[in-house]
Amino acid sequence: MKSKVVPTIKLYDYLLVPIQIELDDNTVERLQMQILHEIHENDVRGIIIDVSMVDVIDSYISFVLSETAGMAKAMGCHTVLCGIQPQVALTLAQMGIRLKDIITARSLEDAIDILDELE
Repeated sequence: MKSKVVPTIKLYDYLLVPIQIELDDNTVERLQMQILHEIHENDVRGIIIDVSMVDVIDSYISFVLSETAGMAKAMGCHTVLCGIQPQVALTLAQMGIRLKDIITARSLEDAIDILDELE
């Protein structure tokens, strides 16, 4: 695989994906492929996507994140999205966007607790 879009951290049986860059259509598609490759290469049972540093999540980015979670589920992984900022939550709600196959959590700690409870 080519260079990573974002660095990831394997924490216990989880893959932590801290997004600290601005997402656009191309970047989120590359991130999707990176996550799927890392699921395949590593023994993970859960993915935590931390978006606490992300200011904008539009309809296409939310679609790709949901699609990624569905693909991860097919590969045996749960996906938790954590750290959604208030303005992002407001925008997603106003646009009527539903995040399919994604569990949400307020913080990284909450995300880990949720994944621990799923086993």
